[in-house]
Amino acid sequence: MSEMFAPLSEQEVSATPPPDGKPKKQAIVPVPDDAPLMQFRHPKHGAPSVSWAYHDAQSLLVGHICRWDIRDANGNPDKIILPVTYCELDNGQRAWRSAGFPDPRPLYRLPNILAKSGARVLVVEGEKACDAAVTLFPDAVATTPAHGAKSPAKTDWGPVQGRSVVIWPDHDTVGREYARTVLELVKDAGAVDVRIVEIPSEFPEKWDLADALPDGWTEDRLRGLLDAPNNDNGVSTARTPFRLKPDGVYRLVEKEDKTTHEISKEWKRFCSSLEVAAETRDVDGENWGRLLVVKDRDGVEHEWALPMELLAGSGEEYRRHLLSMGLVMAPGKFARDSLHEYLSTARPNCRARCVTRVGWHNQAFVLPDEAFGNTQGERVLLQSIRTLDHAFKVRGSPDDWQQNVAQYAEGNSRLAFSLAAAFAAALLGPCGAESGGFHFRGASSIGKSTAMIVAGSVWGGGTVKGYTRTWRATDNGLEAVAQAHCDALLCLDEMSQVDGKAAAAAAYMLANGAGKSRAGRGGEGRKPAEWRVLFLSNGEISLSDKLAEDRRVRKIAAGQEVRVIDMPAAAGVGLGAFENIHRFDSPDAFARHIKRAASEYYGTSIRAFLKLISSDLDAVRKSVVGFKVDFIDAHCPAGADGQVTRVADRFGLVAAGGELATVMGILPWERGEATRAAAICFKAWLDGRGGIQPTEIMAGIAQVRKFIEQHCESRFTPWNGDDKRPTINRVGFRRTNEDGEIEYYVLPEAWRTEIRAGFDPGMIARALVEQELLIPEKGAKPQSR
Repeated sequence: MSEMFAPLSEQEVSATPPPDGKPKKQAIVPVPDDAPLMQFRHPKHGAPSVSWAYHDAQSLLVGHICRWDIRDANGNPDKIILPVTYCELDNGQRAWRSAGFPDPRPLYRLPNILAKSGARVLVVEGEKACDAAVTLFPDAVATTPAHGAKSPAKTDWGPVQGRSVVIWPDHDTVGREYARTVLELVKDAGAVDVRIVEIPSEFPEKWDLADALPDGWTEDRLRGLLDAPNNDNGVSTARTPFRLKPDGVYRLVEKEDKTTHEISKEWKRFCSSLEVAAETRDVDGENWGRLLVVKDRDGVEHEWALPMELLAGSGEEYRRHLLSMGLVMAPGKFARDSLHEYLSTARPNCRARCVTRVGWHNQAFVLPDEAFGNTQGERVLLQSIRTLDHAFKVRGSPDDWQQNVAQYAEGNSRLAFSLAAAFAAALLGPCGAESGGFHFRGASSIGKSTAMIVAGSVWGGGTVKGYTRTWRATDNGLEAVAQAHCDALLCLDEMSQVDGKAAAAAAYMLANGAGKSRAGRGGEGRKPAEWRVLFLSNGEISLSDKLAEDRRVRKIAAGQEVRVIDMPAAAGVGLGAFENIHRFDSPDAFARHIKRAASEYYGTSIRAFLKLISSDLDAVRKSVVGFKVDFIDAHCPAGADGQVTRVADRFGLVAAGGELATVMGILPWERGEATRAAAICFKAWLDGRGGIQPTEIMAGIAQVRKFIEQHCESRFTPWNGDDKRPTINRVGFRRTNEDGEIEYYVLPEAWRTEIRAGFDPGMIARALVEQELLIPEKGAKPQSR
């Protein structure tokens, strides 16, 4: 009852007419030139603490908003805000009184808004906040409606027509409601690109622009909020001739009657539903585009980040892609031109960050349809000129994949290693690891392809060959494939499909992480394609044997051998690539089951893995470093050359990937399974390599052995001259020592130019001495007189 009969506020008293219905005072707008300066005094509180002058479009004074800083009944700080206008009183006199502005009310600082026609309009709540905004945001023009959040609908918002508007509310419930109300008002007034600033949750309740900044915030950081995208309250409000309806996009068309010359308007549909949902750009503020959402005739929505550069030509390429997504266009030039204009002029309020390849971008991992990790508050999208040919698809559940695929790899070193390598591929970027690959060699039908299919199911599938690609590709094609698998696993089947020279170049290119440098149309250098990739390969012969097919290539380089690790596919227990075929009758039945299962369940496990590792990359890096150090300490022989250690490091990375996935519950194995598989495969590689010395030394010694084996009788003259046949192309002499052993004496020039051709002669000689294959002179000198 007491609330119902509470006394009127001073604002209500000033606006209440007398009982006879005649106003006691009537505002004179604009204020006459001969009016005295405003010196209004409140009957109780005296002169105002501060006043703000309002002007009309001609810069003529309309009145003032005045503020009195007072204290309430409890002694706490409070305020009174009243409009003060120059009034005609009922006794015929004129004076400054507390009376409201006539409706519609002008915006605060209206002349500034009109003078800076190209500037963005910043709408705040209250004159005090507005004055602070003038200093904080000099490139914008700040304003507020009179009485702030109380009655913005009584303000004339017409001056914002065609303007870009940002609304900065106070940080409280009233402020947020005020912002939504103003949003609709300025939209109705014809504003463009209206957006509400999202105040961070860490700001104090009721905070506004006139308050001190919270700890850790600077004015520059605060200015960043003015341009920060928000996804839930901004609406593009451009008064364009386009309208998106549920059944499609319409354009406003004007027609003139040839007889009456009257202009009629109608909305004409030119395509099916096509929403321009967001503007995209990369971290450098380039590669601008539009996120398009197409709804096909089945009601399914398809997204595509359209690069704006495709609008530079005739538009055939982007229309072709939209049509393939399910867009339906009306026939004729009108539809083509309208679509082009619609995409060119659309200004969606939402912003998104675009990238041009999959993989890690700062703290986020981007797949064609999803991003994981810290995207810094923005949606991150893969944007490409052409449709990305990829197999990063999902089918089935994680449990389906574990029960039908992953569990059968346990106890099978090659399968478990391949699965662990699939997870390790995602660790290359965060851990700064170099690109490289593993090549399984072995006879046909022993399970090489099965291992790759199983590994590929971690990342996706759904194509004819699942996730697996083929070696058979041009240089440009393989570059595109590598870039499309950046920071992911790449599976390449059947090296036999390419010749030796192409295989060597392709393998080195993949491991090197960069494509060819090419010139643009104007002769300028174009940025080469780049990637980080871990790849699995298979074939019936090794990479070195493949290179030997090309007679121009004499040997595999040490760098190639370290980057492309060759190991036997056969596990050595008579079951091909397997050691344990579980409950199946034969290795063939086992392989057919897991290949079929991998084609039915795929792509779920890597997404779970990416989600978990991207949540704490620092901890992941520390874990991986620890895994690799432990692996090298446990399995790399003491005194091994740096090349061997580098290879052991990569096997340790694979072990780390498998163990992390196991700890996270993604791989249904016992802990240590991935490390065991990596250790077995590393030992198989080391045994096949033949030692822990540098590749160059081992290859050089092998070349000396081969030369002597081939030419021991024909090119070495007998020491004692017993054989009277002439020696063609002599390289030295041979003799039988007292123990019945044959010794070979090589002439210096033949040694340098032929026997050790392609290797450092001194290095190979010293290595032969160390292995007691070369008899040194006194002082361990390799040469003898």
